Amino acid sequence: MNTYYLVRHGQTIWNTQGRTQGHGNSPLTDLGLAQAKNLAKYLKEYPIDMIYCSDLGRAVETAEIIANELGLDLKPTPALREMGFGEWEGMPIPKIKEKYPDLLYLWRNEPDKADIPGGETLHIVKEREDRLIDELNEKYQNKHILLVSHSVTVRVMLLSFLDAPLSNLYRIKQDNTALNIVEFREYGPVVMKMNDITHLNSGEFLDLNQIQSPLE
Repeated sequence: MNTYYLVRHGQTIWNTQGRTQGHGNSPLTDLGLAQAKNLAKYLKEYPIDMIYCSDLGRAVETAEIIANELGLDLKPTPALREMGFGEWEGMPIPKIKEKYPDLLYLWRNEPDKADIPGGETLHIVKEREDRLIDELNEKYQNKHILLVSHSVTVRVMLLSFLDAPLSNLYRIKQDNTALNIVEFREYGPVVMKMNDITHLNSGEFLDLNQIQSPLE
């Protein structure tokens, strides 16, 4: 059975500005690049066989640093993209609160019921991630597969592995370049590690709770 290593991208400029990213894009900050480099060295401890990543720039940037360190090729895929936030993309939280107060309240309190104009729902994200995992499990056996993705997407995947409701989205924390490990066994997926940021202890690390948007 396969083992999956789920990773969120490094810190971006929009992360520091509290802007909603979604399918929009923002380059990694210097800290984000350092986080990715530290993670790449940390991942050398694991027997990674292949790397799939979101095709959005910030995830590709992060994955390229890891791939270069591990000597592996990248397989970008839109299946690992962040949730699309439609009209909210690029907007800071205060602006969203001003224009969509009721919808923002719903997103923060019952995220599984939120339907942002022009965007995706958590249910859509779950469907595409479940489909990707099914495809990988059919294609590979006993492989160690790194998936470089995004905050909401990774949390949705973890909730799916745990067979937990999507309403629990905010009960899972995902820092930039956090590592999660999920091992598939005969009786299903087992979460072995979650939001591991051990690799950041060797360098500067900001408290991203103070600066990151909850709509990433």
